[in-house]
Amino acid sequence: MKKRIFALVLTCALLTISCSSDDLTIEEMTLSKAEQYAIVKLVSTNLSVGKSAPVVISSVKLKKIEDSYYLSSYHGDKITTTLLKIEGDTTLKYAGISCTSKACSTTDGCVPDKDGKKCAKCPWAGDCTKTVTSDIIQE
Repeated sequence: MKKRIFALVLTCALLTISCSSDDLTIEEMTLSKAEQYAIVKLVSTNLSVGKSAPVVISSVKLKKIEDSYYLSSYHGDKITTTLLKIEGDTTLKYAGISCTSKACSTTDGCVPDKDGKKCAKCPWAGDCTKTVTSDIIQE
């Protein structure tokens, strides 16, 4: 039953995000709608493991922080910031690391370093959780 509820909530959240926005663009760099959808699905799935209720992403925002690109996913009182890599001249893709924080949810959150190996912690709190995966979920 939990799996059905999780699948239903995840599907609704992903449909809301996929229907409400097109490709995201910042400074001529583009994150495709399909890539955005896959990242949101991956973040939701990873954050829901071990939880009694599925994590639902309510909104996303494409950001540039210190010459690197990120997709910030907002869920409840937390933010997950995912590092993006540049492919080709103007295409952004998932880079394999996300960092989640509650204490820094009103700022950029805890942010993956551009080398993709660790999270830069919030200046005033230590609640930064790193998630590393090899690739996005493909369907």
